[in-house]
Amino acid sequence: MRKSGILAAVLAGVASLALANAAFAAETGGCESFAWPLTTELQWMNAADSEAIASGSKLPAPPAKAISFSLEPMNAVTFPAKPTGRLKPKGDVYGGFVTFDNVGPPGVYQISVHTGGWVDVAQNGKTLRTTAHSGKSDCDAIRKSVRFNIGAGPITIEFSNMKNDTIKFAIRHAD
Repeated sequence: MRKSGILAAVLAGVASLALANAAFAAETGGCESFAWPLTTELQWMNAADSEAIASGSKLPAPPAKAISFSLEPMNAVTFPAKPTGRLKPKGDVYGGFVTFDNVGPPGVYQISVHTGGWVDVAQNGKTLRTTAHSGKSDCDAIRKSVRFNIGAGPITIEFSNMKNDTIKFAIRHAD
């Protein structure tokens, strides 16, 4: 291959890498680029006054602020409903659950969490299917937000495969 051919191949490779990096950067987008507005959750997650609870807690309703939630090693948690995510065998992972007597009127609710892991909602003994989810790897306050159609009555939110033994999360009615 001639020098000009090698140079052209190198330049083409550099150009395609630059385009791939630009596309990847556009896919991340930061805290303002989730699939739905999370302005309230971002304020709650960044506030210093989150409510601290431990796994297994039961509350009448979610507070209008973030919850700082203490988890346990996954092998120590007996979940009310089987988590739908598979256990990740690498490293330590944590889990836990909290039950609310009522979240508010039936409808779509979003649960936002600051770290990676799995979020399930159980109601009437069954795990609810998600209606949508959105995640960003470059937002420190929120890593993912998951939506569920929740009916009247008690629910249990289950967190599994979390990388930290304490997480922050928020739940509120979707806009």
